[in-house]
Amino acid sequence: MQGRIIRWNDERGFGFISSKECNGDVFAHISQFKKGYRRPRIGDLVIFQVVLEKGKQNAKSISLVGVQPESTGMNTLTSRLLGGIVLTGIVFGVYSFLMEPTSPPVIQPTIKPGVQLAIQPAYEKMGFSCKGKTHCSQMISCAEAKYYLAHCPKVEIDGDADNVPCERQHCNRF
Repeated sequence: MQGRIIRWNDERGFGFISSKECNGDVFAHISQFKKGYRRPRIGDLVIFQVVLEKGKQNAKSISLVGVQPESTGMNTLTSRLLGGIVLTGIVFGVYSFLMEPTSPPVIQPTIKPGVQLAIQPAYEKMGFSCKGKTHCSQMISCAEAKYYLAHCPKVEIDGDADNVPCERQHCNRF
């Protein structure tokens, strides 16, 4: 059948179609319109089928006449390829973030014979003391975490036992 949309409530997604072939107006729901087209408007010419449900005429399989399908901008193959590339990038990024970096090379100082050096790590002169902190979330810096690892008992700040504490929070080497 053919008819025109005479009333349409876009917020609620329904309206009514008037057709010379039907007695009275026919109820039309947005779910019955062919997909890929713009939303219906008052005055649109439509082709549809009529079914009786609970004694009322309902339109089914509704198509807008003279309205072009909305373009998606990309064909399916292009969108799948682009989606695959984006997914690969995300997986690579997560993998790179989770991989532990290698330790930087240790540079040994050159000491002249007869000279004694008192080498102390920088954190030794910062005034830290063991105050019951045991987790990285309680530390305020990498220097403090290194002090606690070297001097304080029962700390849980070097999960992989590589003598670099709090790698994911304070002492990351990225």
